[in-house]
Amino acid sequence: MQQLQIAMFVAQETAAHLDRAGDRAKQYSKSKLTLGILKLVLGFVLVLAFLLSGASSELSGLLRNLTRNYHLQLSGYLLVSSVGYYLLFLGLDFYGDVVLERRYGLSNQTTVGWLVRSAKEWGLSTLLILGVLNLLYAVIRGLPHWWWLIAAIGWFILLVLISKITPAVIVPLFYKMVPLQNSELVDRLLALAGRCGVRVQRVFEIKLSKETNKANAAVIGWGRNRRIVIGDTLLTLCSADEIEAVFAHELGHVALHHTWKLLAGSAVSFVIGFYLLYLVLGPSAAALGFAGPAEIAAIPLLLLWIAIFGFLSKPLQTGYSRHLEKQADLFILGKVERPETLVSALTKLADRNLSDPNPSRLVEALFYTHPPIAKRIAYLRQAGQVHA
Repeated sequence: MQQLQIAMFVAQETAAHLDRAGDRAKQYSKSKLTLGILKLVLGFVLVLAFLLSGASSELSGLLRNLTRNYHLQLSGYLLVSSVGYYLLFLGLDFYGDVVLERRYGLSNQTTVGWLVRSAKEWGLSTLLILGVLNLLYAVIRGLPHWWWLIAAIGWFILLVLISKITPAVIVPLFYKMVPLQNSELVDRLLALAGRCGVRVQRVFEIKLSKETNKANAAVIGWGRNRRIVIGDTLLTLCSADEIEAVFAHELGHVALHHTWKLLAGSAVSFVIGFYLLYLVLGPSAAALGFAGPAEIAAIPLLLLWIAIFGFLSKPLQTGYSRHLEKQADLFILGKVERPETLVSALTKLADRNLSDPNPSRLVEALFYTHPPIAKRIAYLRQAGQVHA
């Protein structure tokens, strides 16, 4: 009987949500998508032009005149390129992150605040790029026939390390996190984690409202470092029942071992991807007149191939992610007293975040890591009917 009630409730929410979605969410999604594609195309064209115009070779030659140390040359090349790329896209980034978000009432961020955040992001990404590419090119030079395998293993280890340090190191650099003061909700979520077979010791509130009106939540970290993190925007948007349903979904990812499945999939894709890169990088570098794949001036060629392979594999990555998200949605059945509240929570989140409920199949395949809201509501409705 309860599942039948769930099905009826979900059916009503489906129609209500789709009626409310309106043109505003579609316009916002279209604007964000257009800007994202523009940045992608411009980035590809600029890197290609930097390579083919001879500018890359000129920069590499200038650095050779300054030092004979290969890794100092490489680091200087990467630093200059990173600064140039950042400055060239600063305007578009500001438009997308601030102007567009303010236009749709989603941003609370000041211009100065955005600049500080942007500088932090650039600094972290540049440090990561410097470290990773110095290691990669050391391996390319030292093991010219096996670097692809070492690179795949190293990239996998890096991915695991980043996921381990993110809760304690990276997140606090951008957001203030404090223990959640609502003891009743804390007890409720910890009890839920116990029912889901997931060990969680602490529940935190993250201050999203300083920057955005969008609502979000997550379970982050591994083992003893695993934390439930709730955006303050979600606390004001959703009821306790809805928050519990949202976290039943998030805990489902842990209980269903989605992190390990994603890591396993990533490991396979890294091996295949780096092997394909090994096959094409050397010949294409030679065709353009470079001495070999380790020549610093050929770095844009490496980035172009990575971008091409990433784009071609995108539908597989997003499709698998949507599959796991559906499993996590359905996981909540039987884990919370009122699973229908996930539908009302998803509806509120979609309305608040201006999510397009019905994107085109192509857009969904390329860019959506979660099923669109209309599909999520539909299969939750079907699950209720199946279990009636």
